Amino acid sequence: MGLYKRCQHKGRSRDRCEHEWHGSFQHRATLHRTSLSKWADEDIRSKQQAQAIYERFRQAVRDGRVSPEEDRRDGLRTFDELADRYVERYVKPRGLRTAADIEYRLKPLREFFGPKEIVAIKTADVEDFIGDLRKPRVVNRQADRTLSPASINRRLAQLRHMFNWAVAREYLERTPFRRGSATLIRLFREDNKRRRRVSEDEERQLLDAAPPLLRAMIVCALDTGMRRGEMLALTFGDVDWTNQVITLRGETTKSGRTRMLPIATLRLKAVLEWLRLDDANETKGDDVAVFSNAAGEPVRHFRKAWETTILRASGHQPEWEKGSNNR
Repeated sequence: MGLYKRCQHKGRSRDRCEHEWHGSFQHRATLHRTSLSKWADEDIRSKQQAQAIYERFRQAVRDGRVSPEEDRRDGLRTFDELADRYVERYVKPRGLRTAADIEYRLKPLREFFGPKEIVAIKTADVEDFIGDLRKPRVVNRQADRTLSPASINRRLAQLRHMFNWAVAREYLERTPFRRGSATLIRLFREDNKRRRRVSEDEERQLLDAAPPLLRAMIVCALDTGMRRGEMLALTFGDVDWTNQVITLRGETTKSGRTRMLPIATLRLKAVLEWLRLDDANETKGDDVAVFSNAAGEPVRHFRKAWETTILRASGHQPEWEKGSNNR
């Protein structure tokens, strides 16, 4: 590749931009890469200066004074360091929706690969990681549960993307997922076919057991198919009362695309109208979250209320309520 920069500029714009110069040189079947300013410990101000340093770098490689393991990763050594750079230079700059929970996604990867040198991670290590994921574990506070193929695939897909990104950025020469054109690690076949739907009796039991605000959320989910995050991000400004349509903004949807949903049932319309009124029986503003209490405070979390409702609908008393009854 020779003398280059890692930016989108072309021609003279690239020569004059503030991004740092890099150099790569293959000698005796070994590719050497480095940041020229770091290698020379100089502040490079022109292409001519970068070219001169690059020639010095090539000569140092020929003389055996440059270690390929030392310079090609720009200081990256361990998987933890790669994960940190992936977050800072890929996830956050692009404003991805995964940025909010990226550390949660990276947690199982860090736990397994964290201190390992990235150049030492081989295909066998990824296979060992898969074996570890398939072991029985505690899932949702239940012991001896195994991860579904879909859950394992999500972790593998994240790991694969990180290695592909590292190769594209020239931090690594290869990914453990491939050798040439051959795929070494394949994702599991997923069986995501819907096997059953909520019956009318189950729906009635859920609605009867749920508190008012959660009942409204259940009706909305059943009648529109909205996801949890889409519902919590919905404001009254997204509801077109004239045309009876709900707009899901692209920045709040999983696909990133705006889509329209009809207010197709009378009960959904009644729920939205009830949610629109505050504690003074006045209409809430367009910027207020649809799923908010009478004071206009948005719902943030409802997991405990949901679990309690499921238990009650199934005829069971929640453990936390049993404890309070014994006092």
